[in-house]
Amino acid sequence: MTAIGHHLKEARNKKGVSLEEAYALTKIHPHVLQSLEEDKFEKLPSPLFVKSFLKTYAEFLELDPREMIETYEKEKKKDPEQILFIKPAGTRETALDRARVSLAPIATFAGFLAVIAAALFLFKFAGGFLVKNIHLPTRAPRNAASLKPKAVSAKKESAVSEEWLRSPEARNFPKVDRKTPLRLEVKATDNVWLRVTCDGKVLFESTLKRGAVESWAADESIEIWTGNPSGMQLVLNNQPLGSLGKTIVKKMIVSREGIKKIA
Repeated sequence: MTAIGHHLKEARNKKGVSLEEAYALTKIHPHVLQSLEEDKFEKLPSPLFVKSFLKTYAEFLELDPREMIETYEKEKKKDPEQILFIKPAGTRETALDRARVSLAPIATFAGFLAVIAAALFLFKFAGGFLVKNIHLPTRAPRNAASLKPKAVSAKKESAVSEEWLRSPEARNFPKVDRKTPLRLEVKATDNVWLRVTCDGKVLFESTLKRGAVESWAADESIEIWTGNPSGMQLVLNNQPLGSLGKTIVKKMIVSREGIKKIA
């Protein structure tokens, strides 16, 4: 294993994060992460994608992405240069010349297949790393004025409410006085990696083992970054909030307004 894979795996182990948790937080498929840690870059579509994955993964592991990419460029073997064959004027065409001409369409077709294979690879393994939604212009409805304002406002309200996982208005979050500090307790029902930031200061970054309990306090807000929200129970100021279930959450902020999903 070369310096790249060794440093990546060592940094991940220090954070106490599994490949599945790293996938949940970076949206890079575990197969891709494993290939990076094992220096099996040839399994990835192209050097361009290798550099992109390396940059994202290195930033997540708090490594220097520029150093990782420079090391990769030094270690990777340069592709052999393609030589363009030009037949001198007046020379006789040989069987080898005819073979070159006949193989040209095959080479073109092989290149086309390589592009398709790369696209399939990204679709299958890159997960949420690449933007998949392309917004196309849609034709406006004929009777736009006939749309009911109530229906439109209802859609807007539902879109906003989806960002809040708990709130006093929904009666699933306690009301905390401004003079009272926020005290959050986390009970791990499964092994869960956490990064907890209280009022802008990182106070905890490790894996909370199953059965363990930790608590933190803040004046304004507590930010939680996790890859397994269903693996913990939350208690705020002695009021049980329960588990967030299997909600796909990477980051959330706990404040007096409730628990808001931010990533």
